[in-house]
Amino acid sequence: MDHDGKDEKRSLFKRLRDRLSPGGSAHVDLEAGVLVARPDAWHTVEVPLSRIHRIEAGNRDTFTNDTVFVFFHVDEGQGAVLSEFDKGFAQVIIDLRERFPGIEGWQAAVPAVPFQLTSVDLWRREAPEEPEEPAPL
Repeated sequence: MDHDGKDEKRSLFKRLRDRLSPGGSAHVDLEAGVLVARPDAWHTVEVPLSRIHRIEAGNRDTFTNDTVFVFFHVDEGQGAVLSEFDKGFAQVIIDLRERFPGIEGWQAAVPAVPFQLTSVDLWRREAPEEPEEPAPL
C-alpha cells in the first residue's frame, strides 16, 4: 500500500462507478492510493493518500445523538470529511490503519463533552528533519 508520491490517474470506469454510488459514502482505492468520498449525490472528492498530512477526529454532541467525523487534511487542495454514518466508513478505517497508525482509535480518541464540538489529532505526518549545519571553523 506504499505510495511513492506519484498520484496515479484513476481509470474512467472507476470514476464513473464512484459517480453512481450514493451520497454519504466513501472507500479507499488501494491500487491508485486514493481516498474517495461522496459527501452528497453531486460531489466526489478524491484525496491522494500521499498528500494527507494530518487526520483529526471531531465529535458533535447534540440533544438527540453524537456524531463523529474524521477530517483528512492535505498539503494543498481539498481534503475530505467522513462521518461515522457514511456508507463504507468502517472499511476506510480498516484500509488506512496500517498507513496511518492511530486512526483506528477514532471513537475512543474523541472525548464526550456535552453539547460542545471537540477534536483530537489521530495521526500527523512527521516533519522532515533539517540537516545539521556544519560548525564554523
